[in-house]
Amino acid sequence: MNAGQVLRAGGIDSVRVRLLVDPVDPDQVVVRSAPSLMRRFWGRGITAMTLPNRIFVDPAVMTGRHGPGSLLVHELIHVRQWGELGVIRFLWRYLSAYLGGRLQGLGHRAAYLAIPLEVEARAAARLIGEG
Repeated sequence: MNAGQVLRAGGIDSVRVRLLVDPVDPDQVVVRSAPSLMRRFWGRGITAMTLPNRIFVDPAVMTGRHGPGSLLVHELIHVRQWGELGVIRFLWRYLSAYLGGRLQGLGHRAAYLAIPLEVEARAAARLIGEG
């Protein structure tokens, strides 16, 4: 399935999402249940991961009562970021921001939450969730 289908099934306003993630087309982004091996390496509380143009979601979220909704919007922002920055720059910014936070004494969760790429993705998900 693709992200556009999932958003429409969840009643998410695809026009607003498309404006936020432009030039990414949600109908071209593959969404898959994350395999158990992948989920084994995820930290506590992680329910999805984006790798350049593919979103892997914990199956419990995909079949849950609320569905992936704003989580998918968050991950589509990451798809846009991957596309804008490319693999090397995305990974550099993401990992250096995380490690910088840890070196400043932040714990894992606080360092993760402070990553600018994550801050942007959470803000976009909140915008969609409010509307």
